[in-house]
This record gives sequence, C-alpha cells and structure tokens, in this order.
Amino acid sequence: MYVRTVGGKETTFGVSGALWRDALVMYDRDSGTYWSQVNATGISGEHTGDVLTELPSIVTTWGEWKTLHPETLVLEKPALEGSPFDRYFASAEAMGASGHGASDNRLPGKDLVVGVRAGGATAAVPLKKLRVKGVITGMVGDTPVVWLSLSDPGAAAYDRRLDNQVIELQRQADGSYTAPGSAFDPTTGAFTSGPLAGQSLQRLPAMRVYWYSWTSFHPETGLVGATE
Repeated sequence: MYVRTVGGKETTFGVSGALWRDALVMYDRDSGTYWSQVNATGISGEHTGDVLTELPSIVTTWGEWKTLHPETLVLEKPALEGSPFDRYFASAEAMGASGHGASDNRLPGKDLVVGVRAGGATAAVPLKKLRVKGVITGMVGDTPVVWLSLSDPGAAAYDRRLDNQVIELQRQADGSYTAPGSAFDPTTGAFTSGPLAGQSLQRLPAMRVYWYSWTSFHPETGLVGATE
C-alpha cells in the first residue's frame, strides 16, 4: 500500500501490463511514469528513481476487519469465478513469466515470506514458520523488529523499541499477545492494559511476497527464523 501522491500532486494508478523482475509494473496517470509494485520505485519516465511512500497495511479476514472498523468503507468490485492464476499459485516450479526461478536457495522460491524494509536494510521471515511460532524477532539493520502472525493469512511487523527499551512480546495459548505485565493488540500496535497501557509500538510496512520475488529485488536480504 502506497500514498498516491507523485511530485506533490494526487494521482491515480493503473496496471501497465508490463513486468519488471517478474513483478507487476504500475503507472501513474498524471506523469505516465512506470513504477515497480514491489519496491515502489519509478523505473521509467519523469519520476525515474523517485520512491512512493509506503503505508503499513493488513491482510486479514473480513470478519476481523469489521470488528476493528465497523464503519469502514468498502471498494466493491465485480465477483469473478475463480482466478486465472490458480494453476500458477499451486505450482511450486512456476516462478514468474521468465521462468528464471529463485536465485537464493535458502528457501524454496515459491515459499511466502513477510519482508520488511527499515533503515536501508531488509529482512524476511518465512510465513509458514511465523504461523507456527506466532512471534519471531530479529534485526533489520539496526532496527529490532518483531513479526506477528494474524488471522490467516495475515502478518504484521513492529519496531520493538519503546522509551529506550526493547519490548519482548509473547503469544499466549489463547492466541493473545502480551509483553511482561501488559496486553498487546497486534492489529493496532497498542498496549491495552498493564504498565504499558496507552503506549504503542511503531508499525512497520511489511510485504507478503514470494521468496524468489523478494530476493530478486533485495539480494542482500536477511532471513530470520528459517531455522532454530
């Protein structure tokens, strides 16, 4: 999710039909610049080299979202029968239009990861491992980060620093999240009870993406939580 302001002007975006590094390329209707979906960078046109502002977002269930935001607005689109990409999603070998496959063998190329960019560095966690553990912590450059599992297939990432201390979060047996003595809401980042009540961790933009695609854009990425 990105802010749709380019060069100080509000605009709208469309799908160009092109691919770059086997990922969707979008264009803005004001300048016609082509933008990478994955790293939000202008790759052709007036704003080549510019970067869109990324916003934290949630992949979650409709039921959970309605509970959190009962007055939400909905973008309603025509219902489709299945997806033309079903076979692609189901195939472990199909990796993009070029078929070049994964360049980093630390994970299978079609494994989903949750990637984070912070302070000029990048790191990702395997989504399957996050589902099992609930909480995975690691460093993205100099930033201490915690990845949290949300409603399938969601995830969130937070900067663990709060008032000169690094917060340790745990998932309880009932699926709730806590820090020592305080309850934590993983969808908002707020502590809702205990000594930390009223304070919040900073939500970080996190991208749920195939490993082969993430490493294509971020070949120096860290990989957190893949092994014990």
